[in-house]
Amino acid sequence: MKGNVIVIILLLSGWALQAQDIPGITGSKVLKEDAQAALDFHNKIRSDVGSPPLKWSTELAAYAQRWADHLAVNCQMDHRPQSGPWAQKHGENIFLGGGFDFTALDASESWYSEIRDYTYRPLSGRHLNKTGHYTQMVWKSTSHMGIGLAICKKGAVLIVANYSPPGNYIGEKPY
Repeated sequence: MKGNVIVIILLLSGWALQAQDIPGITGSKVLKEDAQAALDFHNKIRSDVGSPPLKWSTELAAYAQRWADHLAVNCQMDHRPQSGPWAQKHGENIFLGGGFDFTALDASESWYSEIRDYTYRPLSGRHLNKTGHYTQMVWKSTSHMGIGLAICKKGAVLIVANYSPPGNYIGEKPY
């Protein structure tokens, strides 16, 4: 019996190393439960391809929130520019949806749906347009993520995820 207890403790401690609880304050307008669901989803699909789990970053969530708020002013869906005060420093996925109260998990599932167009090979610009959200989600060297959410004047939902370090390097495989 003593041996069984040790095995159970080791199994539970191994699971605890894989799971990460979101802090009480997420760093953005994304609710803790929604952030947890999105992080768990990301880590599940990363596990499916052998990429290590991501950790939640309140700093990345705040960074994503600032961009989501900026985009919501005109309800536009654009990635951060390459230069200037809003310059992109991290990997980025963006989602825009209307007519429903979309969550960070809904956005994550939408980005994941690009897997249907993905063929495992080094990335090229041609394929990145169809599968770049998915490949950023599973990029092997990415270790942290954060998500922000903003509501446009007419009710559409903008969700921005930022990833560090970024992925999607042309000529490289994501995992």
